[in-house]
Amino acid sequence: MLSNEMLYSVKKVVHRFKEWVEKDEILVLLMKRRSITVFAPTNQAIAAYVEKNPNPDALSRALANYHASPASIKRDQFPFSTNSNEGKFAPLFLTIRNFGPSTSPTQAARHSEHDKYYYVNNAFIIESREDLQTSERDSQVVHIVDEVLAAYNPTSSSVPPNALELISNPSLYELGNLDLSNFLQHIRSNRLESVFSQPGQNTFFVPSKAPLPGAPEFDQYVVKAHVVRNKALFVRTLGDKKKYETLAFDGTVDVELSLVNLTSRFAQDKVFYIQTNTVKNDAAHKVGKVLSRLTLANIPVKNGVIHIIDKPLMLMDMSIRDFLRNQSKLSRFYKMLERHADIISELGRNPHKTILAPDDNAFENLMNNNQNFSDIDESSEEIKKLLRQHIVFSSVSSTELKKHGGYSVFNSSGGVPVGFRLIGTEPNTRLTVESGGVNATSTQSDFGASDGILHIVDRVLGMPFKTMREKLRTQTELKETFKIGTQGGTANWNSKLADENKRYTFFAPSDQAWVQFSKENPSEFKQLDTELYPPISRSILDRHLSAKGQFNKKDLLQTVKKVDTIQGELIISPDPTTKEIFVEWEGKKAKIIKSDIYGLNGVIHVIDQVLAKKRDFKVSGAPTTFANCLMITIGLFISYFTAKLF
Repeated sequence: MLSNEMLYSVKKVVHRFKEWVEKDEILVLLMKRRSITVFAPTNQAIAAYVEKNPNPDALSRALANYHASPASIKRDQFPFSTNSNEGKFAPLFLTIRNFGPSTSPTQAARHSEHDKYYYVNNAFIIESREDLQTSERDSQVVHIVDEVLAAYNPTSSSVPPNALELISNPSLYELGNLDLSNFLQHIRSNRLESVFSQPGQNTFFVPSKAPLPGAPEFDQYVVKAHVVRNKALFVRTLGDKKKYETLAFDGTVDVELSLVNLTSRFAQDKVFYIQTNTVKNDAAHKVGKVLSRLTLANIPVKNGVIHIIDKPLMLMDMSIRDFLRNQSKLSRFYKMLERHADIISELGRNPHKTILAPDDNAFENLMNNNQNFSDIDESSEEIKKLLRQHIVFSSVSSTELKKHGGYSVFNSSGGVPVGFRLIGTEPNTRLTVESGGVNATSTQSDFGASDGILHIVDRVLGMPFKTMREKLRTQTELKETFKIGTQGGTANWNSKLADENKRYTFFAPSDQAWVQFSKENPSEFKQLDTELYPPISRSILDRHLSAKGQFNKKDLLQTVKKVDTIQGELIISPDPTTKEIFVEWEGKKAKIIKSDIYGLNGVIHVIDQVLAKKRDFKVSGAPTTFANCLMITIGLFISYFTAKLF
């Protein structure tokens, strides 16, 4: 039997782990009589693991021992690594992060360094009991985790391999289908074996498709860009878009690395990429970002963790044309370019160029807001002129812009001025581009190619259309929302929707929604309708408006789960069957009845409910003027006699 204290701690949420452990009499004995730390997966975690590993020996005794360490390890001792009870397995890596397992980048930015979340390998520690004791009074600790700790059993050794040993012989972990020999040769030719064999807690990214040995561009900097030293980073502890210095960061060449989550909302399998960004370069290396898909993650080794990626990092071996071809969200722009052989030829002749590639959403926005564009033949001279506005025959990266105070102007290949500007402060700067009357924001910037730099932008340059204020004014089903937004004179709420430097998402109540709201809340609606309290109307409309970016229907269906508005947070809950999208605030749920009304600086979704409650209408002070007081009195008399007569 387990000790009484330990049994009490684990029996509810981890009873399947208890059953698993009790198959090993020695482990049970240790739990009764010795100091020990147990990492106990929940019932749900074990069920998920067994579903993916249905073989009879999936929950082996060796794996159970991997979840225990022969010492009492409390959270105040993190971070460090410790050996498990199963000596032939890799160490357990215990880490602290200031973001939890479901923390978005926006939420993580709000957290302070004092917010601590604890992990063992890739598993998040949900709860801990650190005050347990055996009958002999040895201290014990239980950490309840949300994943089974994935372990690899060395096939021909009684000790775990280090990174170099596993790269040299993937079959040690029964990864014989991987051929890592080309990358191994680059490690050896650059005499960097010690980087991959030295003790410590390191993270290694190993490409399965590396160029043949002898490629001169695959130098020591490229090899070092695949290593983060002194941090054992599993996928969940990497954090989405959090930047890390690689070993290729020495003041001459500086390369940062980050994880990029590109998983669609309803996708069963997660899609992660590893991205390097060369922020400082020398004559042999270019500035820019390179993406490589993560194909096999979280392989613990003696000196850290290995992640298998599909191609090398830092190495800009793909042309801009190939990059455009391989990006599904740039298909419209790519197809337009391919219709103009003379532009393609110009791109090939100029080694230094920057492409501003509008994504497919940008073209969809344009077609919904500019009827003239829909009628233009894609093979025409007019489209050719438009395409040239997105090509600059100079290398313009964020790094270069910083050297010039964050702003520079270049001429496009068509002779039209293009202004590049960095806005915001580090580490949250954004690249914006202005040309032809359009201000575009780069959604992904600084992609490096063998023949230039590419930025993905959210607007088609040279084709301006109406701001959200104008779009709201002309929508027949949003007349009441527009009217309420006019309160307050020239500095009214609607005026903010004219700011072309912002990117908004507005969940606008329909006229029918206001009718329904007035029936349910007659006195509150009267406060809005009398126009005496503009702050109330502004506060309510702010709850419906996000200034955090433009989220279209596709975003809400697939990726966006929460939207931070100016006055709150909205939960997005699409119906996977009907594809209807619901927006929820404090228990009030509204349905999007019309979506993707695009403006120059954002998108409007029409909803069927007003997201407001009676408390929104509590007024801290009465109107200050006699006229306002008189208006309220008259309003009350009218309400009284109207009720009497009808």
